[in-house]
Amino acid sequence: MREKLANVLWGLVLIVVGVTVFGKVMGFWELPALFPGWWTLFIIFPSFVSMIKNGIRPVNSIFLLCGVFLLLEQNHMIERGTLGKALVPMIFFVIGLCLLLRSLLGGTKHSYKGTKGYSATFGGNVAVPTEMPFDGCEADAVFGGLDLDLRDCTIQDGAVIEASAIFGGIDIKVPQGVSVKVKRTELFGGAKSHIDNHSGEPVLYVNALCMFGGVDIK
Repeated sequence: MREKLANVLWGLVLIVVGVTVFGKVMGFWELPALFPGWWTLFIIFPSFVSMIKNGIRPVNSIFLLCGVFLLLEQNHMIERGTLGKALVPMIFFVIGLCLLLRSLLGGTKHSYKGTKGYSATFGGNVAVPTEMPFDGCEADAVFGGLDLDLRDCTIQDGAVIEASAIFGGIDIKVPQGVSVKVKRTELFGGAKSHIDNHSGEPVLYVNALCMFGGVDIK
């Protein structure tokens, strides 16, 4: 639904721009003088659409606020240079607010309660033991990469991976016939699943914390 609404908004904007420019070229009408700071709409509108499509996240929130600040500066509603002074505290505020809202409103339904853990400070590959069904683990990558290979494992339905990528990346390889559901907490990073989910398959839950890093599931 969100993606559909975002596409509708983009479609409407492109239609309006196309009709307006066509009318100008054909001499049907003259374009009015653009308001000061009109170019900031190229920052504000994509950020707003990103919020609709992907939810409120630090990056699109910061870009939206920057666009609004620049628009206000161009129209002399605030002092010039205000954005430069407010940018750093604004980034901290947005990140903190997003973390707070996700903690209060987006509680994790599925969490790992075991003791298995794999970590890599500057890189490493992990072959998970296959003797027992895989019921989950903790996976941490800090300033490096972690390759978690589960392709030879039997995934227990409801297994949970707590994945934390801090200035690093985690690759999770799952066997065929397993569905993956991802809960994301992203700060200038991202988690992506390339798995096609099908009903009736065991489900692997991945709680991904990405701070200047990423989690890739394939």
